[in-house]
Amino acid sequence: MNAIRNLLAGALLSLFSVCALADTVVSFDSIEQAAKRPTDLSRQFLVMMFGDVVTNPLSTNRSMVGELFFVFNGIVMAVAVVYFLMVTLRHVVKVGHKGKVFSGAGSAMGPVTTAAGFISLVPTVSGWSISQLLFLWAASVMGVGSANVVTDRIVDLIDEGYSLVVQPVAPDTVNSARAIYEMNLCMYSINSELNNMYQRYGQGGTPLMKIKSLPDGFEIGNGSALCGSARIPKSNPITVAWEFGIHADTSAIFNAQQSALNAMQNSLSQNAAAFVNATVSKQQTGSGAIPDAETAIQNAARAYEDSINQVAKAQGGGNTLASTMTAQIKKNGWLALGAWYQTIATANTKMNDAVQLKPVLAGMSGVGELGSGEQYATIQTAYHAQLQNSPYTPPMGTQGFRDTLQATDASSPEAVFVGVFHSYFQRMTNRIATAQFGSAGEASGQMNPLLKMKTIGDYTMGGAQAAFAAFTAAKVATAMGGKGFWGKVLNAFSFNAVTGIAAFLDAVTPLVYFLLLMLFGVGVSLSIYLPLIPFIFWIAAAANWFASVFVGCTGGTLWAATHLGTEESTGSRSAYGYIFLIDAMLRPLLMVFGFVFASLIVIGVGTLTDMLFGPAIANVQTNSSTGIATMVFLLLAYARICTTSVTRAFALQVTMPDYIISWLGGREAANILGGLAESTKSVFAGFSNGLQRTPGIKSNDKTGNNNKGDEDGIQ
Repeated sequence: MNAIRNLLAGALLSLFSVCALADTVVSFDSIEQAAKRPTDLSRQFLVMMFGDVVTNPLSTNRSMVGELFFVFNGIVMAVAVVYFLMVTLRHVVKVGHKGKVFSGAGSAMGPVTTAAGFISLVPTVSGWSISQLLFLWAASVMGVGSANVVTDRIVDLIDEGYSLVVQPVAPDTVNSARAIYEMNLCMYSINSELNNMYQRYGQGGTPLMKIKSLPDGFEIGNGSALCGSARIPKSNPITVAWEFGIHADTSAIFNAQQSALNAMQNSLSQNAAAFVNATVSKQQTGSGAIPDAETAIQNAARAYEDSINQVAKAQGGGNTLASTMTAQIKKNGWLALGAWYQTIATANTKMNDAVQLKPVLAGMSGVGELGSGEQYATIQTAYHAQLQNSPYTPPMGTQGFRDTLQATDASSPEAVFVGVFHSYFQRMTNRIATAQFGSAGEASGQMNPLLKMKTIGDYTMGGAQAAFAAFTAAKVATAMGGKGFWGKVLNAFSFNAVTGIAAFLDAVTPLVYFLLLMLFGVGVSLSIYLPLIPFIFWIAAAANWFASVFVGCTGGTLWAATHLGTEESTGSRSAYGYIFLIDAMLRPLLMVFGFVFASLIVIGVGTLTDMLFGPAIANVQTNSSTGIATMVFLLLAYARICTTSVTRAFALQVTMPDYIISWLGGREAANILGGLAESTKSVFAGFSNGLQRTPGIKSNDKTGNNNKGDEDGIQ
């Protein structure tokens, strides 16, 4: 067993040496540089708590924590000396009995570990022992540095145009790319057939298909027949005002669209030529692989959208907040990551303006000199057969070619499964629930429940406030209209309609105010509390890291004491300290990964919920139709699924480090802010509970239990 441990330790040291010497992005030097930024919040926190010993372990400046550690280390060392004398005496007696110094499981490492333990116990000038300084180094350099390296990479990828998840390509863009691919198939298949005929029988009169460049696009033809054309819609290069009052020149977008169209044509032309050549070769020889057409089409469509999207965002000022986020996170370090979730989640999201910038296409003319057309028909058959069995797997939320075929006769892609609904309210419920609220791209089927519920909360708050103002204004108007001389005249001519309306409004006032204030409370929870969930759990995870650093630095002295004595007496007691040392190095890094993975899980669960909610309604309700009440409660169930998914997913920031560290062995998790989310929720729940006690509303609760108002609909 010891041999295995030594082998693993040697392999680990060798790996570290290779990493240190290798000229790669991640090395000990890069980690150290990332950790020693003077503006890093986590490093500033450690300096605030422990003093200059964080930046200089040999510092002679003293702090309160250092003075307390000096006393603590002295006490532990005195206890360790007594313990060592007892163990040594026992070992001497045992050696005298057996006549061997190193017997049984003992080896020469016993004296070495004992000496190292004593040295690690000795307090330095600052009051810290060497073992405590080792834990502090693990947290302040390896922990902070590794987390900063990963965080810097995250914001760099966002600057490079990456989004949080792989976004689907808009169906219109895919259809455009597919049409261009089919134009090139037409050209290469006809040219292949004509070339074979001319080689056998001599030159004929039918010219070959060629690509002709146009000022606004291109066309493929031979002067007689046309395989197709693609043109960019003309746009006047005028300055227009976009969102947030930022001006953009549309000529830049037009030029970018033209460049993207040419790049897509070049890519698809090469792929179509390879497809035709491979298909002809396989027909002649019976062997060979045909390249996947759907993969080429999807990749070309994605490249086209990405190119247009970058220019559209630059013109619209969409990168302003992302640039601010990059500067702030690189300045403040990994600890600032949790405050920027919404910017990260929406960074590089495809804009509707970008996906709508598609070329105008014209297909095959069907007239003119095309040759016999047999080769083209064969290529088309092979092409459609391959599309039906393409191995291409798109990201969730993408409408692929097979879905397009199924929805050919439908007015929308949803009609493929909405047809199973027999109730108008079921269709309306699914339409409302899966509407693209808070989404930057309507063509995408991906859904972020946090952003969606945030948008719904904003609408709810705004609508409740507007309805409250309108109802109050109506009450004031009816009260004023029934008073005075003209009020009496108006009542007389309206047969007391004004008085009746005023009486009706007075009767429903408590109920209306109750409903409006309740809606306002729900809107506050969705609009304010729910978007704070990532930040709340991030603070809880940061508090756990702070506690882990304090516990590790304090227990470092006791960990050094476990190395005193013989190998038989120490056993595996020191292993717990090594696990804590690894925890200090990896916890910040695992927190960053927990933040990223929670963000991915939220979008995945939200997208899956939108895709399956319609069939779930159809299966739950079958042929029953219970009207608007069913629709309301189904929508409430959908909202609860979204809010609970957000809350539970972002708890991964707290639980993921503990889960992974536990793989190394037993370790108690220091979850000191485990109830932070619930405590924050109670503020909003208390507000909603207070709104439900609106004057004029009588409670029918005969049990006297009014605590149910603490539930605010957010879990």
